[in-house]
Amino acid sequence: MRNTLRRAALVLSACGLSALPAAAQQTASPPPAQPVVVRSEPKIREVRLEVGCYATKYADAGNPLQDDSLPLGGAYRITSLSVAIPVLTRTSWCDTDFTALDARAYFDGREFKMDPARVYTKPTTGVESMLRFDGTPPAPSLSEMRFLATYLTQRWKVTVDARAAARSTWPREWPDWTKRYLVGESGIDPNDQSLKTLAEQATQGGPRNASPFIAAKSAVVAVIARWKSMTGSSSELGPDKSLRGLQFSPNGAYGIGIGRGTPVELATTCVAALRAIGIPSRVVYGVTVNETRGGKSNANFRMICEFYLTDIGWIPFDPVEMRSQGAGSRGAGATIKGFANVSDIEDVIPLAVKPVPDGFQRADRYAAWGWNLGSGSSIDSQFAISRIKLTDTSRGNGKVKSMPAPLTDEAP
Repeated sequence: MRNTLRRAALVLSACGLSALPAAAQQTASPPPAQPVVVRSEPKIREVRLEVGCYATKYADAGNPLQDDSLPLGGAYRITSLSVAIPVLTRTSWCDTDFTALDARAYFDGREFKMDPARVYTKPTTGVESMLRFDGTPPAPSLSEMRFLATYLTQRWKVTVDARAAARSTWPREWPDWTKRYLVGESGIDPNDQSLKTLAEQATQGGPRNASPFIAAKSAVVAVIARWKSMTGSSSELGPDKSLRGLQFSPNGAYGIGIGRGTPVELATTCVAALRAIGIPSRVVYGVTVNETRGGKSNANFRMICEFYLTDIGWIPFDPVEMRSQGAGSRGAGATIKGFANVSDIEDVIPLAVKPVPDGFQRADRYAAWGWNLGSGSSIDSQFAISRIKLTDTSRGNGKVKSMPAPLTDEAP
């Protein structure tokens, strides 16, 4: 009997099988799954981010003042103030490093070096770090205020395996930390019935009849198809051509109802559509820096949207790029540059996920940063203007040439 079993085992072994019960077989572990979202070609960049306010004879570039002799001093009377500049610690394409943060404030040219430990605030959850400048100017009457932060980022190109992402399934419940990206906020209304209907009907049989990746793409394409025209740039420039703020009206006449708006309004409408069908999504308010012919740099807002998949992480998309690729007429079944695989995403410096930080007021424009002024402060809006300046300098390549994108918002 024992010899019979031994011969049977030899025969089965020759056929690549085993005579042992299935529970006793030692099977090889399956090969590890390939990451769906991959970061590559990392670049370390030093960012000098400055927000400021100054007095000018041309506060309104379209309506310059007639009297060039008017004094510019005293446009700001500030008893005390708190300036908040949000900087995201992590997105799908960027990690931010504040370990060597340098922070300074300037009042009418007088420099004050700030304590980085007091300026930098990291929240207990999420990616929204805050650079906060609190204080009292040396004199209440001012013609200029500037707040400067210097820090490092590591930014990657991002490649998404769209076929693999399309196999991701709906979770029974989204992680608690993502649920803030399912509800309404300023400029994002997932309860708008016309938008909700459009997003739900974009996928044949409803969004739950497809994977969340396919449902998200279908909803974004449906929004772009209804977006008849762009009403200008997202970036509003000041008289000196510097970046002043966002062309954004959270409660204005734009969106699906009239089919037009600025690029930032298209981005918020797409994110609202994804939230309307139950997919966590957010707008990342970012800035790009371009060199001009004269060697100067221009900063402009560029919005990158992201939506979340539990087993994959954040998937980026740029509805403006998608629109330029004819997404509205090509349909959701086509491969569309700008959805998941976004051109030049590594050039975008991420700042915020809201146009104004929570607990702060906007200055003269929506601009991602905000402030609170002390009692008795006043601003002469006829002469006062705010601006954002950035420089983005190379500090070499990252050490790890390729890695999976993060699955969560946990700090790097």
